[in-house]
Parts: sequence; C-alpha cells; structure tokens
Amino acid sequence: MTRPYRYLLVERRADVFCVRLRSHRLLETEINEMSKELVDLARTPGCRGVALALGPQAPECLYSVFLAKLYGVQRVLGERGAILSLCEVDPMVRSIFEACQLDHQFHFVKDFDEAVVPAGANGHRSPPNPPQNGQQA
Repeated sequence: MTRPYRYLLVERRADVFCVRLRSHRLLETEINEMSKELVDLARTPGCRGVALALGPQAPECLYSVFLAKLYGVQRVLGERGAILSLCEVDPMVRSIFEACQLDHQFHFVKDFDEAVVPAGANGHRSPPNPPQNGQQA
C-alpha cells in the first residue's frame, strides 16, 4: 500500500520518484515536514532517485530553509547512491540557487522524462557529487 503524503504528489516511474509539491506556498514548518517526506521516499528500497518539480508555479517560501532542506535530502540520496533532480525550475528560482552558489551543487533537468533517464545516457551530464559527511558545500 502506498503511503499518503501530505505535502507531496508522488508518481513512481521505474526506480525514480517523480514529485510535485501539493501547494506552492510553504510555511517553514511545512518545509520541514515536506523534507521529511522526501527523505522517506529517498529511503525506499530500490530508489535510484527523486525528481522534484519546482514549477510550473515557483514555490513561495523561505528559500534559505527550503534550500537547506533540499541539500539535506540530496545528501541522504547520495549516501544511498541515488540522486535528487530538480525539474521545471524557472529562471527566477534558478537565480536563487546561483545567488547562493548552489547551482553547481544540484542536478537540474528539464522535466520528469529527463530525470528518469539513467545518468550518462543520451548525453546527459552526471549529477554533481554531493559532499560527504563533514564536508561543506
């Protein structure tokens, strides 16, 4: 039986979870809970990755907390040999990653279809190597 998620809409495609936020507006407490749901997905046996759509409407939230939580989810996935792909990222949101110098720390793809393609297939670049425990971004 599939676990119901309060903050996420989840579709499994092979061994990748394709995820959308249920609401584009997130309070800090909701960001914390949403990230716990993403970590639960990341810990699912056989999970090769999580593709998180940040569009078509950009999230409205406290981005410092949001980015920190995404970084933590990425670390959990990396420890399991899986990746976090960010999809449907509009230019304004991408500029936030750039301003925080995190644009090279995340794997950005156009859409879920591209996220499901294995790394290195069809000329796709490999995702960034997440920092190991104790290393800084």
